[in-house]
Amino acid sequence: MKTIATILWISLSLLVANQGHSQQQTVIHHDGPITKMLLFKWNEQVSEEQKKHMTALFEDLVREVDGFDLFEILEITYSQRFETAFVLKFRSEAAEKLYQEHPKHQQLAQLGPLLVKDFQEVKY
Repeated sequence: MKTIATILWISLSLLVANQGHSQQQTVIHHDGPITKMLLFKWNEQVSEEQKKHMTALFEDLVREVDGFDLFEILEITYSQRFETAFVLKFRSEAAEKLYQEHPKHQQLAQLGPLLVKDFQEVKY
C-alpha cells in the first residue's frame, strides 16, 4: 500500500510541476509574412474627407515602403465595438519596422486619436 501511495504522490508531483511549466507563455519570433488588423470605430465628428485622407496615407505607405504588400479596408458588420478594419500585410518584421519609422506612419499616429474613438490592433 505504501508503494502505491508513493507512486501516486510522485505522479501527482510530476503532473503539477509539468502543468506549472506549461502555463508559461511562448513567444515565437519569425521573419516571415506578418498580417496586422487595425480594428476601430470612427469618432462621430469625422468627415468623409478625413477618412479619405487617412486611407490615402495608408495607400501611399504601400507604394513607398518596400515589403508593405497590401492594404485593405473592411467594414465590420457583426460587432458592437468596432465598425472598420484596416488589414495590413508585410513581407517581414523588417518591412513592418520600415513602415513604423516612415514619416507618413508618424502622421497616422498623430491623426488616429483625433479621428478614432476605439481601437485595437491584432498582429499575426
